[in-house]
Amino acid sequence: MSSRKPPSKLEPASARLWLDLNEEERRLFEKEFADVAPLRRGSDRVLPVASDVATKAADAGAKREARDSAGLVVEREDGTITGASHGVSRETLRDLARGEIRAEGTCDLHGLGAESARRRIQQFVRDSALAGRRAVLVICGRGLHSGGEGAVLRDVAVSELCSRQARAHVLAFSTASPARGGDGALAVLLRRHAKTG
Repeated sequence: MSSRKPPSKLEPASARLWLDLNEEERRLFEKEFADVAPLRRGSDRVLPVASDVATKAADAGAKREARDSAGLVVEREDGTITGASHGVSRETLRDLARGEIRAEGTCDLHGLGAESARRRIQQFVRDSALAGRRAVLVICGRGLHSGGEGAVLRDVAVSELCSRQARAHVLAFSTASPARGGDGALAVLLRRHAKTG
């Protein structure tokens, strides 16, 4: 054992920790902290109190939980709507919006009420994912025949694609390319599921 004494300015609990270290642990500690300089007296630096650290950790956990429960991050800009799970690249969203990822199925919501459209999207997304489809198209229309309410079904579709039920299947979505319906349709990228049986 080393005869090194703990630094004299350590608090009693820290001094006990220092004394409990074996020789190898002390060498590693000294190596890692060799170029660390103590704070100057009168420094504005305030060391965190244990309760502050716990609060920050709890806040970080709450933010992570909120992000996970939110599922998709939705952005609306210049008439374009996108939604993406954490980790989906801008490039993938761009490819989806341009139609470079071919849709393997279509769900047309024209003429449906909001609740019927919601149920149809739930079933279509689930069935498409289980069938192994990678991308699908949800046609919601532009709302030209919806009276003063505008494009109601587009908002219903976005809400449903972000719902807890769809989260297991939907990776991302975007306003479709003009050739595939533009702002009257949503291109949807589905998660890859392990094939069963």
